[in-house]
Amino acid sequence: MDMLTIETKRLLLRPLSTADVSDLLEFHGDQRVVSYLPWTLRSAIDVEVAVESYSDCVAELTSEGDYLVLGWELKTTGKVIGQSNASLLSHASKTADVGWVTNRSFWREGYAFEASEAFLNFLLTQSSVHRIVANIDTRNPGSAALAKKLRLRLEGEFKKSVFTKGEWCDMWLYAALREEILD
Repeated sequence: MDMLTIETKRLLLRPLSTADVSDLLEFHGDQRVVSYLPWTLRSAIDVEVAVESYSDCVAELTSEGDYLVLGWELKTTGKVIGQSNASLLSHASKTADVGWVTNRSFWREGYAFEASEAFLNFLLTQSSVHRIVANIDTRNPGSAALAKKLRLRLEGEFKKSVFTKGEWCDMWLYAALREEILD
């Protein structure tokens, strides 16, 4: 992937590299952070493998299964404190699934909103994506609050719709159309 960079006031959103493994391990390896994510606790080796798999990312989501992962680098220190993810669910419907994760040491400082807002704006202006969806575990109200702040609306609650980490989980579906975000 070309060196895609999205700049915000405090962050650079950019592709991740193996040089970021120690920063990523701080939240990929934190049980509290990964509780409601699709992956389990990761070791340094697991994080390195994940980062290497991100080399298949694309800057524009055009084919089903295309995905984009960008790390959130603090401009002041160069530390990666979170990441944004998107994957194209349907080419025909131009629908992308999005997600975010933040190092717990940086929760409630506005970084997740800052990064996610820039990421969504990029997706909706630089690609053919028409609809954004975010599937959020109902036990994660903080992530739901972020979705609302990003102008995604709750479209439904799905009971025991995902089996993960040995249990059935209820999920909220948040979504927004391009014109609702970019108005």
